[in-house]
Amino acid sequence: MDPIQKKQKIEESDGDDIIQEGEVDENFQQRVQKLLYETDNGLNLYNKPVMPLIYYEFNEEIKQQAEEVINQDTTILPQDKYEKYEKEASKIWDKIYRHHQNNFFKDRHYLEREIPELNHFKDSHQKDETKLYVICEMGCGVGNALFPLKKNYTFFKKVYGFDFSKRAIDVLKANELYDETVFQACVCDLVLDPLPDFERPDLGTLIFVLSAISPENHLMVVRKIFEWMKPGSVLYFRDYGQYDFGQINLSKKKNRKLKDNFYVKHDGVRVYYFSNQEVTSLFTTAGFKQLDVKAHYRYIENRKTKVKMYRVWVQGRFFKE
Repeated sequence: MDPIQKKQKIEESDGDDIIQEGEVDENFQQRVQKLLYETDNGLNLYNKPVMPLIYYEFNEEIKQQAEEVINQDTTILPQDKYEKYEKEASKIWDKIYRHHQNNFFKDRHYLEREIPELNHFKDSHQKDETKLYVICEMGCGVGNALFPLKKNYTFFKKVYGFDFSKRAIDVLKANELYDETVFQACVCDLVLDPLPDFERPDLGTLIFVLSAISPENHLMVVRKIFEWMKPGSVLYFRDYGQYDFGQINLSKKKNRKLKDNFYVKHDGVRVYYFSNQEVTSLFTTAGFKQLDVKAHYRYIENRKTKVKMYRVWVQGRFFKE
C-alpha cells in the first residue's frame, strides 16, 4: 500500500489547503498524475505544470524500511577524508555557486506559510507604519530567502545576510534587487568567525545550513547564534530530516558516510540528517525556548526520470527570552 495519505489541492496559494487527510489513496498513481499534468496552477520554466504540494503519512513501516537500508551502510570514510572535506568546505561551495550562480536553490516562497511572525509584523506595521523590523539570514547563499521576503513585505527596514562562500555573497550583491540602503551582506563562517556586527534581528533564519556543518560543531554554532540574537527575537530553522530520500539514496551508494547521519555527496557537499528530538535538544540546550518543531513529509516526483522521492524536512521556531 502506498504511504501517501495527504494530498493538497492546487491553487494560486501554492496548494496550501488539504482536501484529503488520513485516508489511504488506493488510486494514488492516477491521482498524482492528474495533479501533475492537469493542473491550471501555472507552468514552470519548462512549460510543464507546477508540481503541487503532496504530503505522505510517515509510519512505522516506512521507518523500518529506511532503517534497513541505512543500517546496512556500515563503511565510514577514513579520518583524513573527513578532515579534507572539513577544510575544503568553503571552496566546494564557492565552486558550486561559480557554476550555478543564483540557480542552485529555488526562492523560498514557502516561508510566508511557515513563519507566523511575518503576519504579526505585518499587523503591527499596518497599525503603526513607523514599526519596522530587521531580518538576518544566516547562511544566506545568494539570497533565495531574503529577496522574496523583502519584495513581499514592506516592514523590513534592514535585511542582513552572511555566508561562508565569498562567491555566493558576490552573486547576491550583483543581484539587481540588492539595494545597499536596505541590504547588507558579508562573508562569515558560522564555525570559525565571530558573527557580524549587524543590528540584531527581530527574525533570524537558518535554512539548510546546519546540515552542511560537522555535527561536533552544531551545538557551538547554535549557542553562538543564541548569544548574538537579541531578547524577544525568533529564529526559524529548517533542514534535512532523518529517513529522507537523500539519506537513503546516499546509503545505497555506499562510501559516502562520514558519521552516523552525516554524509558527503558527489560534489563534495556534506549533509547531516536531523531527528525532531535532536533539533529540540540542540536549540533548548543552547538557551532558546522552543515554539514548535515538526517534520514535513513531502512526496516529489521527477517527471523526467520518474524517480519518486519521499522527502523529510525538519523545521522549528525558537524564541530568545
